[in-house]
Amino acid sequence: MRDVGYRAFLALFVVFCGVFLFIGAAGLKGLEAIDRLPPPPFTVTDCIDEKFAFLREKNPKEADLIAVGSSVTWRNLDFSAVGRAETGATHPLNAAPCFLHVHETRFLTNFYLDHMPKVKTVVSIFAMRDFEACAGDGAFFPETLVRLFLFENWPGLPVYFINFRPRPFLGSVRKIKEMRSGELDRAPLVMDAYGSGPLEGPPVPWQDVQVDQACLDNLARMEAELAARGVRWIVVMFPPMPMWLESFDPDGSRDRAWRRQVETTLVSSNTVLIDGAEAGLTDVNSFADPAHLNWPQVPRFTRWIFQQADGQTPVRAAQG
Repeated sequence: MRDVGYRAFLALFVVFCGVFLFIGAAGLKGLEAIDRLPPPPFTVTDCIDEKFAFLREKNPKEADLIAVGSSVTWRNLDFSAVGRAETGATHPLNAAPCFLHVHETRFLTNFYLDHMPKVKTVVSIFAMRDFEACAGDGAFFPETLVRLFLFENWPGLPVYFINFRPRPFLGSVRKIKEMRSGELDRAPLVMDAYGSGPLEGPPVPWQDVQVDQACLDNLARMEAELAARGVRWIVVMFPPMPMWLESFDPDGSRDRAWRRQVETTLVSSNTVLIDGAEAGLTDVNSFADPAHLNWPQVPRFTRWIFQQADGQTPVRAAQG
């Protein structure tokens, strides 16, 4: 009798799981049909999962220049403002998501380059906040699942069940609805044709930041890994926001110290280091916050970056 009861329970459990999966799949298909389905939740962070979904549609294996970093990179490059003559690339992509620190940028860059064989140049824009905390190996997403989805064109449907989180999922569905209906003043996850994320708003200084030596160590390791691959790395230090300096670094000594730390860490002849402090962006209204320019400033800043990098192979491009 015990075996019969166990088999009955197992059968009911299998049926229940089948019904759950069927209803779940039908619900996902329904959301997809009305254009309200969030991207597969690899990280359950919208701006990261959205970037993976975006790149999947852009033939990432053909990319020959990629931008990688936090939102400092994502929101401060406009590849439509430069062409092949400036970048040397025919298929540039802004592959940067958001919320990354240096060790996570290193992890993501290596992941991309393992599957993007044509990349010859990587561009990263760093602000001091990218150097706040770099404990661990930086692995922030499941490599196998993202590889299959991004580079092998596998469906993302199983990921919704593997990493389902009801509250973030429903919040994303609601946000998409508001974006589609125009209820949001701006759509924070909008990306241009290259994957950049335009941002615009009144300047806000945010909070103070402290540099973690582990982030500088990861910067050095990332440089060595890119050099071993023969990939040119354009590193840009974000311009200092005047309002942040006034609030947290009145004499500018900490900002200058961070820039010197980055400068002394990067030593490879494959690295081009560009100091955004030389870009002439001193108007506080040019900034949305200490890590992002307002979008009208981004095209000029992008052109300035590639003008500085043009013809430069050693570090210290801003001094060349």
